[in-house]
Amino acid sequence: MFDGLIGGNLASLIANVASEHAVTEIRMRVGKRVIVETRQGRFVVNDGAFKYVASASDVEDVLKVASNFSLYSVGDEMKRGYIPYGKYRIGVAGEGVMENGALLNLKNVSSLVIRVPHQVGTAADGIADKVLKPPLSTLVVSPPGAGKTTMLRELARLASNDKNVVIIDERYELSAYSSGRATLDVGDADVVAGIPKTIAYENCVRALNPEIIVTDEIFKEEEVKAVCDIARSGVKVFASIHAESIDSLAHNSRFAQLLETFEYAVVLSKERGEYKIKEESVL
Repeated sequence: MFDGLIGGNLASLIANVASEHAVTEIRMRVGKRVIVETRQGRFVVNDGAFKYVASASDVEDVLKVASNFSLYSVGDEMKRGYIPYGKYRIGVAGEGVMENGALLNLKNVSSLVIRVPHQVGTAADGIADKVLKPPLSTLVVSPPGAGKTTMLRELARLASNDKNVVIIDERYELSAYSSGRATLDVGDADVVAGIPKTIAYENCVRALNPEIIVTDEIFKEEEVKAVCDIARSGVKVFASIHAESIDSLAHNSRFAQLLETFEYAVVLSKERGEYKIKEESVL
């Protein structure tokens, strides 16, 4: 199940809850219930009449497979809170190892969040005609889990039909980049994966001559500045941000300048298991 990430009895029990196609996220916490998220809601994994409780070995088994039996080889990713494995991204939580104020490593991992991406060919249908012809710098806004990444991926795929598109996939979510290729369909886009946005932005504009840059969640102040500089230079940007509304961004000192630089914003919500466009605005 999930390309070998989860096996044995636990895989069978998860399959009893939902098909792999329906699962969007699995949460495993040592000593706690295993939770399966789908677009229809949250479910608890049962073992007969009892709740299945994740053991330390369950977590260790996933980490072994995800790291190809070498946690050292994924140390840099773990410091950033995740491990990429094929099309999956595995969030990790545990005890930090610090030295002189810097995070050196993560040990005693106690929780995993396995995120399962899905290709949804209709994800951008609601805005594609408005933001692709001609392309407009577009900000996709929503709280977590409402489909931002899925919409961005589809916008990238569609835009790459006739534009030079570069995807900056810092956390391996947009393209699910693995072994030198995107494992999800991003069309003819070029992919730069695993590189901090602020570094990738500069290098991409210089070397890859993009007409459109597609990037995952903007958060840090330096990311906001960098993406605004790119958009002002004439390169169109499709990006996402965590927020509840356009108005909440307007009242945030860090993010307000995005609304002054981007040309279009769309707010997504998740209602009754469906991803919906809640708000749109030409900026």
